Amino acid sequence: MRWLGVLVLLVGLVSCQSATPKACVVIRAVSLEAGFKVNDTDSPNVTIQKGDCIEFVNADPSLSHTVQTKPFSNPPEEIPAHNLPYEPYSFRKVFNIAGEYEYICSLTTNNVVHARTMYGKILGTRQKPHTSVQFCFPSFWGKEKLT
Repeated sequence: MRWLGVLVLLVGLVSCQSATPKACVVIRAVSLEAGFKVNDTDSPNVTIQKGDCIEFVNADPSLSHTVQTKPFSNPPEEIPAHNLPYEPYSFRKVFNIAGEYEYICSLTTNNVVHARTMYGKILGTRQKPHTSVQFCFPSFWGKEKLT
């Protein structure tokens, strides 16, 4: 009988989970002149919640790029240097600690345009507190949620 209770509890918990995981925010290395861009915006900066994922992608057909933590910026955790040779290659990172992360492309460049454009900021905020209690009930026809 005890196992039946545990089984019912597990089914109830599973029914509350989201069917699809949240997609990563994409930051593209567009070009040397344009720099990094978040999704389809003109900004290299983004605010995410703690636990969210960023995917860095090289969308520049003419150059290889790198992504890494800006030196001496004291982020909560490092973005390790990753080479992005061309578009099929990407790098994903989950940000588990809230805080400010400054990222750049390359340390070894004498190109002034590169230093001016290939950088950005990720602000990781704490997750929003729940303001209501959610009860999920498994159903034969789908999920029913009461708040």
